[in-house]
Amino acid sequence: MDDIHDQHGVRGSYLIKTFGSSRDKCRFHRLPTVIQRAKDALPQEEIIGFLACALERDGRMTGLMFCDRRHTYPEGLPAHTPPIARRFYRSGYLMVEAATGGLFVVAHWYYENGEIGPFYALQ
Repeated sequence: MDDIHDQHGVRGSYLIKTFGSSRDKCRFHRLPTVIQRAKDALPQEEIIGFLACALERDGRMTGLMFCDRRHTYPEGLPAHTPPIARRFYRSGYLMVEAATGGLFVVAHWYYENGEIGPFYALQ
């Protein structure tokens, strides 16, 4: 597997839909609880990002990206990972390794009710 880095030197690029957002127009005063719990439970030096409202479709993960190591986009935008190479669990969380080598954490599944509101309400 090739060691692929983006323009910021972070391994494992992914696609994100910005809806015209920029960092100066979007501010979070605190992270969603499910994301904060996952961050507290896992060492972050190797993780590209944390996904909320995650779905797996066509061999890729889709969800709202938080704690993006590239610090390029506002928190909570929809993201699509590269194709999944492997899956494993760490501290009770599903870790997804993309074909590019980046690690993503599923902090919350779309079908889990009660943690956060519907996907369409968070956009």
